[in-house]
Amino acid sequence: MTIAKHPLDPLSVDEVRTASKVVRQSRAGDRYIFSSVSLDEPSKEQVLSGIEIERKALVILIDRPSGLVHEIVVSLNDEKITRWDKLQGVQPTQHPDEMIEAEQVMIKDERIIQECLALGITDMSTVYIDPWAVGFYPDGKQEKRRIMQALMYMRTSTDDNQYAHPLDFTPIYDVNAQKVIEIIHHTPRNSKFERPTVPLTNHHFLPEHLKRHRKDIKPIEITQPEGVSFTLNGNTLAWQKWRMHIGFNFREGVVISNVTYTEQEERPIFYRMSLAEMVVPYANPYKPYYHKMAFDVGEYGLGNMSNSLELGCDCVGDITYLDGVINDLEGEPFVIKNAICIHEEDAGLLFKHTDYRTGKAHSVRSRRLVVSNIITAANYDYGLYFYFYQDGSVQYEVKATGELNTHVLAEDEDPAPYGSIVAPQVVGQHHQHLFMMRIDPMIDGPHNSVMQVDVVASPEDVGHPDNVVGNAFMPVMQIYNNTEEAKVRANAETGRFWQVINESKLHPYTKQPVGYKLMCQHTPPMLPKPGSIVAQRAQFATKTVWVTPYESNQLYPGGFYCSQSKPGLGLPEWTKSKKNVRNEDIVLWLTFGLTHIPRVEDFPVMPVETCGFMLKPCNFFLGNPGIDIPASKKKEQCGC
Repeated sequence: MTIAKHPLDPLSVDEVRTASKVVRQSRAGDRYIFSSVSLDEPSKEQVLSGIEIERKALVILIDRPSGLVHEIVVSLNDEKITRWDKLQGVQPTQHPDEMIEAEQVMIKDERIIQECLALGITDMSTVYIDPWAVGFYPDGKQEKRRIMQALMYMRTSTDDNQYAHPLDFTPIYDVNAQKVIEIIHHTPRNSKFERPTVPLTNHHFLPEHLKRHRKDIKPIEITQPEGVSFTLNGNTLAWQKWRMHIGFNFREGVVISNVTYTEQEERPIFYRMSLAEMVVPYANPYKPYYHKMAFDVGEYGLGNMSNSLELGCDCVGDITYLDGVINDLEGEPFVIKNAICIHEEDAGLLFKHTDYRTGKAHSVRSRRLVVSNIITAANYDYGLYFYFYQDGSVQYEVKATGELNTHVLAEDEDPAPYGSIVAPQVVGQHHQHLFMMRIDPMIDGPHNSVMQVDVVASPEDVGHPDNVVGNAFMPVMQIYNNTEEAKVRANAETGRFWQVINESKLHPYTKQPVGYKLMCQHTPPMLPKPGSIVAQRAQFATKTVWVTPYESNQLYPGGFYCSQSKPGLGLPEWTKSKKNVRNEDIVLWLTFGLTHIPRVEDFPVMPVETCGFMLKPCNFFLGNPGIDIPASKKKEQCGC
């Protein structure tokens, strides 16, 4: 078996196969599924030490029908098990194959067939089921069951848009027992109808079903005749002054590690960055919809849901791809071809100035390196983009698209105030998308601090010697000392931002710590009440920023076992006691996102809506680090 070159390289096909083989040899004759097989990631101390590190795999099994969970660590070097823990009352991520299996079982369930017959559906091949993890199930047995809720739709053809034809009932399904345990109905509110009919009007978006296409679009070709400016050695990527490692796993999808920037010397900036969790709370407070609270990272896994990307559609230009490796329920490796897209793109102006006296202008265009993947979470699609800029800035952007999760209305029913009609009898439920980024900084070294900056008006009255004409304003800075101080919300009124600083390294000009500035304009508050089930399970999303001491096993802010989780796991558990976060090896956790009140224009497929954040050097360099970029080439028709 080939051992990876870098300790953070994802498991290869051979390594997944070896780990599963070792486990199978110890469990002959038992009935179980492989929930996940992934790298047992070494600690930061081990990676930075430069010593040779043993490759290990973390294997999660689920027994059937008991639901007992096994955490098994396999040494890939020695091909033997080094740790084996058995856990009751926890639920790993829902594997995509479990969801397909659940749909196949439920479509044959007699109660579901009878419900469809009552709606006039006689051909079960037209019925489609989206299995979701259940947000909660108040039967007193949730801890002992692995449960899905089934969102029901129909199609008028194989590639019809099913979300135009929602059905009015939701089965509850026991995954390990493979049986339906309950069916919950939507009851029309303030309606004369006891049950809504199925909306049958098609709302297509696939081009083969559309009668008209625009004919006035001219081609745009993006070429790099001399090739790309980056190099990829295994999973280590170098582009101009940037250097980083690209990882991939079933849960977080793309992981960026060991990020450095070289100007005269190579300087560490970030140790590890990933989208660590997200929660999508839905607003409808009535059965069966109050079960809907999706934790797409912890309940399903971004890697598990990753697309195979296509040139010219998902990525444009001179593209380099990396595959993603996950596993099936038998523990066999499954390769997602072209799961990660790497390319360069023009990003507009980087800087420009015109001397208004002479008319002489100097313009430099910005180029950025893009590392991206796209995931499909049933109805929603998310494009997830890391951008690295020539001026030392880093940006993360989410492009939310795909289809609304819809439900049906009776003909006279009004979904307000918890939903919006997007087509006759079809409602898009109001919801939020709240993402949490785990940022492990290493600004010129492992010991960093986080400083909050609020820009406020001067406290001095107009006419005071320090505010004679009343125009004075200033930044107010607070360095967080402990985890309690570092649980904070955004503040738009003060333009609040944060700086990650290294207090042991002062800038030669400012005599202040070098650092990076974190800016985020997409910081909606979590709207469900503090005592709500979703707010208790997703306490991480109730604050914009948390700062914690680094611990190698603290990767997921909603807890490792997020599906059907108990309240208080993850960040609230790790910060129960006050811990020092100043001049320490720290992790910064950022919540950002969108509040989505659907529009008719979001249907049948939603135009991209974006959110994200920016990290910019702040008194880190000796000047604009992009000043050495050659001027943009002048064209005869251009004044640059």
